[in-house]
Amino acid sequence: MSSLVIVFVMFVMGLLAYQRGFNPFAWIFASGCLGFLILLFLPSAKEQGLDAQTREARRRRGNQFGWGLTAILLTLGILAAVLEVVTVLSA
Repeated sequence: MSSLVIVFVMFVMGLLAYQRGFNPFAWIFASGCLGFLILLFLPSAKEQGLDAQTREARRRRGNQFGWGLTAILLTLGILAAVLEVVTVLSA
């Protein structure tokens, strides 16, 4: 059941990122409360009336945040898995 919730949250984050003009793959693993709040407060790259330069700057900034959060969360996940293996092996 918890795996379905995780997959659902990942899907929602990707969809929300796409709707705001960002790369959905940058945001799929940036799930969680922090990622969701950051995504909600970032200015949309699809807002009407933006010139091309502003639209690109917003898109780039949003994708950088998404990839950064993804990198941090994946690194923490890998570290947690390594610590778990070390703990099991040392017991």
